[in-house]
Amino acid sequence: MPKMAKIVVDVGEQMNGITFRLSPKTRAFLSSRLTKIAPPSSVFVSHETASNFENYPGPLWEHVAMILTGLSEKKLKELGGFEFVTPVGGKVWFESAVR
Repeated sequence: MPKMAKIVVDVGEQMNGITFRLSPKTRAFLSSRLTKIAPPSSVFVSHETASNFENYPGPLWEHVAMILTGLSEKKLKELGGFEFVTPVGGKVWFESAVR
């Protein structure tokens, strides 16, 4: 599978939590190359968990990325890693380190 710049996860803050979803460009890239059952379109994390979310180490972010893409940790790295970004303003919440 060709490598893309990064898998982008859009972060949407709401009154009661945070919603994560793949950016339209990332979803189009993955859906054009994967032929398996589609993973969920979004993941919601309530404020009880979200208040500590930014302080968690990378694996928690990685789990959300794996849930949204249906890909393994290894495949995420092969594709160039991932980042969590607010679609409006482009604030980067987390960016994976690809070695």
